[in-house]
Amino acid sequence: MQRDPASATVPVPAGMHADEWAARQQLAACYRIFAMLGWTEMIYNHITLRLPASVSGVGKHFLINPFGLHYTEVTASNLAGEVLDGSRHPINPAGYVLHSTIHAGIEGAHCVMHTHTTAGVAVASLASGLSQSNFYSAQLHDMVAFHDSEGITIHAEEGPRVLLSGSAVGWYGDGGE
Repeated sequence: MQRDPASATVPVPAGMHADEWAARQQLAACYRIFAMLGWTEMIYNHITLRLPASVSGVGKHFLINPFGLHYTEVTASNLAGEVLDGSRHPINPAGYVLHSTIHAGIEGAHCVMHTHTTAGVAVASLASGLSQSNFYSAQLHDMVAFHDSEGITIHAEEGPRVLLSGSAVGWYGDGGE
């Protein structure tokens, strides 16, 4: 009798909290879905997931993809923790600066996604930003703000300026969403 792969479960690694392992599996699945939808730009995007309080206590620790891996290569076991937890892969400093700022500064920021989709790059390239001229953009009325690009976000002092922009932020000139 063949076993259904969808029902297979991978045991929690020794020394890891079950809630962290579940979060890792969910985030890895999210990376695969983004890859399937074509929402990747080689290795330069990031999706982070805040670990639950049962894992991190009052700290706001999060998981991020290892730098240098395509979304199709990200797995639950190779995700890096905020306190670089022995991952054999480095993380993207720009992704870390941006996502750590958002996770620390916005209480409800459970999952943060930074993509460079074709549509997002097009909107970020427009001086007028997102036009409220159709059903799809109207759903985001007063929810999207734009932050002028200051170059690659590797300096922590840019973080507070990003937070002042809004909860869903596009970058003029960056092409990121």
